[in-house]
Amino acid sequence: MNTAKKIDMGHPFMHSTVILNLANGINTTLKTMTDLVAIFDKPYLGENWKSPTEFSVILELSVDPFKGILIFHFDKSVAQSIIEKLTGSVIDSSNSAEILDGIGEVSNMFYGTAKTKLNESGYKLKMSVPKPCLTSELPAPVGEFRNMVIPFKVLSKSCFVEIVVFV
Repeated sequence: MNTAKKIDMGHPFMHSTVILNLANGINTTLKTMTDLVAIFDKPYLGENWKSPTEFSVILELSVDPFKGILIFHFDKSVAQSIIEKLTGSVIDSSNSAEILDGIGEVSNMFYGTAKTKLNESGYKLKMSVPKPCLTSELPAPVGEFRNMVIPFKVLSKSCFVEIVVFV
């Protein structure tokens, strides 16, 4: 008998509508702003999962009474390519601050596009300020939590959306 706690698939942040709207938000933003496409793989539970990427952006998920965290994880070359396509200029790959600032803005667009659609269907997600950081400096969630990982590729490089829910 498996006694590990599972994510309640009835949890509003684990609903397929949220996952599909996040994927659509990413693809709509990428296509519109950079002419890039994300190819999504099947989501999975991320028990003890650590992102292998270099850059991450944290946003809060909040629908009363539920709280969670949304994290976008970017491969460095993908993050750099997105920012270069947005700005039309070459970015120094050693300039982490510039890349972090850019992916913070892009992640805000991803979330904003998804949030608009989700709120139209009754979710009432609240505003969130993106907090970009090096993945190695991500703060660990406090308390008991479960996470779902939604892998996707851009330019054949792995990136991830992580949804953290507190149990």
